Amino acid sequence: MIIKQSEFSERKVVKLVKGTVVPRPIAWISSMGKNGIANLAPYSYFNVISHDPIMFIISIGLGHKIGKDDKDTLSNIKETGDFVINMVSASLAEQMQISSTIFPKDVSEFDEAKLTPVKSELVEAPRVEEALISMECKLDRVMQIGDFNQVIGELVCYHIRDEVYMEGEKVNYQKYDPIGRMAANYTHVRDLFFPGDEI
Repeated sequence: MIIKQSEFSERKVVKLVKGTVVPRPIAWISSMGKNGIANLAPYSYFNVISHDPIMFIISIGLGHKIGKDDKDTLSNIKETGDFVINMVSASLAEQMQISSTIFPKDVSEFDEAKLTPVKSELVEAPRVEEALISMECKLDRVMQIGDFNQVIGELVCYHIRDEVYMEGEKVNYQKYDPIGRMAANYTHVRDLFFPGDEI
């Protein structure tokens, strides 16, 4: 099958792309606006884009699709200039799914998902205490590309639980047990093969 650009809309090629670029890591972003309410939401258009400095990119859809100028996460990041990327382990999958619900701005997803916000070291946004790995980030820039806002942030503080950390600055994946996005579903990331040198 060949689908040319002129057919993308009618054939819903975006669904094929979502099913092709998998598994996608999940950035479980905690943020806090000037109203002081902690927000938490998962985004699977996310990755590392630089090593020096360490930079991440998260794509956040335009708010008009849910009747807002910006989604609460983006609005908070713009207001405070920071956020935290909490990584999702399998044990937190249900809470992560709950936090993906669109709640009013004055409702905290931490409360709805029964999670614990804890004070970060260098940013205003709280971390998810239950997350095994969290990364505090300062906003570098926001760029609108197509129908998404591209949020670029710089890592300023890295948190990893002792039970997940291995000597040599490595992560114990069996204990970390990360999950990813597989099209509209989620997947475990548990089978490793062809070990090699780190890049």
